[in-house]
Formats: sequence, C-alpha cells, structure tokens
Amino acid sequence: MSLEKKAKELGNEIAKTEAYQELERTSKNVKDSPEANKMIDKVQEVQQNMQFAHQSGVQPSQEQIQQFNELKQQMESNLTIQAYARAQESFNKLMEDVNSAISKGIKPEQDDDQ
Repeated sequence: MSLEKKAKELGNEIAKTEAYQELERTSKNVKDSPEANKMIDKVQEVQQNMQFAHQSGVQPSQEQIQQFNELKQQMESNLTIQAYARAQESFNKLMEDVNSAISKGIKPEQDDDQ
C-alpha cells in the first residue's frame, strides 16, 4: 500500500473522530454568528496594527494594548467562541497524539525511551 493511500486513510479516520466533528460544528457556528465574526475581525485588525507597529520598530501604544485586551476578553466571554476554542484545543491534542504515533513509527526506539 502506498504512503499516500495510507495518509488518505488516516485523514479519513481523523475526519470521523468526535474531536474533528466538534471542531467542524463549532467552526460553522462561529461563521454563522455575526457577533462572533465582528469580534474576531476586530481583534485581528488590532493585532495586525500592533504587529505592524512592532515590525516598524515602534512599540504598540497603551491604547492599542488596552483595546486588544478588552476585545480579547469580550471574545473569551462569547459562548460560541468559547465552544470553538475548546474544540480547537481538543483537535490539536488529537493531532499531537497522531504525530507522536507517527514519530514512534519512524523511530520505534523513542517508544522505549518514554
């Protein structure tokens, strides 16, 4: 069996997991929520402005930092975004486990070390 075929099978199995299904569901909920989208867009805008300032050698203003922190706090209190963040965390854990298993397949002796 080819490596590409096995990778596709792995992808199919990952897509069947509860973690992936929950990530898809919560991602759709975020996309369907104007309030959540507005918050995310605004946080990204402020974050980009702060990064641009930093790359230009200028420290972000206290006002920018405060605005970013306030927006981030608002996002964290939004139930739709909270659910998505939890789903993303769960999916990331799944992918870490998958990557670890792949690494153990590449270097089986690592399995003995842990």
